[in-house]
Amino acid sequence: MSNGLLRALSRLTRIPVRLFVRPNRRINAAMWDTQYALGLWSYLDGMSDGTVPLSLIETWAPQPTILDLGCGTSANLPLAPGSYRHYHGVDISRKAIAQARALGRPNTSFDVGDIRTFDSSERYDAILLREVIYYLSGAESAALLRRLPALLTPRGRIVVQVYDVSQTGEFVEVIRTCGVPVVAEVPTWLGDGPAGAFFVLAASAEHPSAQSGGVDGRAVAP
Repeated sequence: MSNGLLRALSRLTRIPVRLFVRPNRRINAAMWDTQYALGLWSYLDGMSDGTVPLSLIETWAPQPTILDLGCGTSANLPLAPGSYRHYHGVDISRKAIAQARALGRPNTSFDVGDIRTFDSSERYDAILLREVIYYLSGAESAALLRRLPALLTPRGRIVVQVYDVSQTGEFVEVIRTCGVPVVAEVPTWLGDGPAGAFFVLAASAEHPSAQSGGVDGRAVAP
């Protein structure tokens, strides 16, 4: 099955899944476990867009501590040894976390957990939400974004990835109006897909903004 078809199926099922499956944590976890067991998300492992959030993070936090919420197998995030201090991934799927741990990357840890309620005494230089936010309701997304600054270091920021801005306008609006300042928007085309964006949020508007523009030499959306 092609990547484009998988993306289309994901969009078609997103609303009913969000309304009827997500509210039940056990059913939600079982659904994701089944998908990972069937390899339905393995096509993401070889995608190159994982370099984009890492290059953004480097602009404010070289060798960062990273929290990746909804990390999946984490295989599509190219964590080069020495480029980060520690990486912690969280996903509701035990199957996905087992695959992530099996990668054996240094200075990494993982938790099976629901990102809506995840909490930690640790503080992170970067919190990633990569193509995750639109699997929640609008209210859940806003509540999560407002809660995350408490998990940041003083220099920390949140990076939210949206693959197709045109299909997820509701959530783009949530990101922009949740009350956590958006200090940079980096629009981009990933492969031959539609225009997406990376939104960088900081706990305070005083944080210096990251440079907006293209990534990997690609043209940016207008």
